[in-house]
Amino acid sequence: MRLRWTHRIVILILAVGLVRGSIPLREHIRYQRLVLGIKQPMPLTKIVDFDPTALSGVMIGAVLGGFREVAAAMMWAKVHTLWNQGEGTWFDCLHVMRSTTLLDPHWIEPWRVTAWHMAYNLYVETDDPKLRANLLDRAIAALKEGISWNPEEVELFIELAWTYFDKLDDYEQAAKWFRATLHMPHPAYIDRMIAHGYEKLPDIPKALDWYDYCLKRDPNDNIARGATLTIRERYLPAWRLLEAGDYDGALALIDQYLEVEPEGTIALHLRAHILEEAGRLDEAFDGWQRSADAMALDDLARRKVAELGTVLGKDVALVPTQVLRRESPEQMSPAPVFKEEKK
Repeated sequence: MRLRWTHRIVILILAVGLVRGSIPLREHIRYQRLVLGIKQPMPLTKIVDFDPTALSGVMIGAVLGGFREVAAAMMWAKVHTLWNQGEGTWFDCLHVMRSTTLLDPHWIEPWRVTAWHMAYNLYVETDDPKLRANLLDRAIAALKEGISWNPEEVELFIELAWTYFDKLDDYEQAAKWFRATLHMPHPAYIDRMIAHGYEKLPDIPKALDWYDYCLKRDPNDNIARGATLTIRERYLPAWRLLEAGDYDGALALIDQYLEVEPEGTIALHLRAHILEEAGRLDEAFDGWQRSADAMALDDLARRKVAELGTVLGKDVALVPTQVLRRESPEQMSPAPVFKEEKK
């Protein structure tokens, strides 16, 4: 009995010592945040967003004790443990990842990996377009929330722009978020990504403007130089005829190029776009379908097929980006307005 009481006293003394010892550290952290303006932690009111099953007693103690960064590191270690257990725990990982971002919102890696996990890993685990749309929506929202906490971190802007570019084929939104990095130090290829997105949209004048911008920044950018020459030779003449209302002339020029390269993505997109502008929606539908068939990863063409098919009353399958535009329109560029045929 005497030994048990001794143990209790020792444990109590150690606990008091730990608490008292943490006071200078907590005061130092408080001084840095309040006086020096160093980043603030996630508000405690956000505790409602936690998955309770993801937190152990030790982690809860760390949170309540003011050591949320420590708890976040423990949570991230748990992510690695779950990850190594295989695909069966991938959805379980998501709860732990989200809890980590709440514990330490200024840690960049959890934001990036959480969004990537939803937009890529979990995305391919289902064929349901509505669930896929939900995963894309949550991935985009996670990156935007991460940016709101870390507006100076270029990596999050690039990750968000790339998700729009690669997973949603929403090149207007991608360009918007790529452009947001231009006032920060950023890789040189980002400028070309803006141009390439407009090229695929297609918006030939904007693509040309951005490739010209790349050349002004770096006259030795041979990729931008080659793209500029290609646009001026292959696509700009057809675009000028499109702007002049000569749709047949524009189509004739693009068809000449497609005879040489029948599966050229930009040319197929431009051809379908010309037909849309002419109001020849049935032919535009066939044009986008041709592009979707030519390139398995052409999600823009598949979305156009779904949107035009809906307008034309055709039996077409839903695609995730179409669902996302309908259910979360704020996450994507405005829906197109299809024109009636011009006589």
